[in-house]
Amino acid sequence: MDEYFAALEEAFRLYREELSEGRKKQKTMSGFLGFGHSLKDDACHEKFDERVEKAVSGIVGLNPSPENAERAVGMLLRNDVSNWHETAQWMMRAVERHSIPLIPFLTKEAAERLWQEYGERYKRWERLPAQKKVYQELKKQSGR
Repeated sequence: MDEYFAALEEAFRLYREELSEGRKKQKTMSGFLGFGHSLKDDACHEKFDERVEKAVSGIVGLNPSPENAERAVGMLLRNDVSNWHETAQWMMRAVERHSIPLIPFLTKEAAERLWQEYGERYKRWERLPAQKKVYQELKKQSGR
């Protein structure tokens, strides 16, 4: 299981590196008015999503303990996106949906804690559709 947690951590590390490299290569007016290559169109976003999905699938495939499930869900939901490049913030929020298959492995107490944290972090009107689903699944697992 440790290999999948390492892969999940690596996905975040590589994404940050690839974003940094992409920003360095970007020209001043890249993407302006739809011309040139914009960082928001970079393949690093899709690669990041695929890496996260693969790591989570590996964890789920091993029927994680409630502690391991909470650790993985925490890694996905507790990221502070404010210090990430604005282009990455949307993707960081989008990969939170990969926590959904892990939620049934959580204890009711852990789901309750995560549900409350998540609700405080993202107000109802700020949640994207994927985040609404994560919130609903946490609530359901908590027994609320």
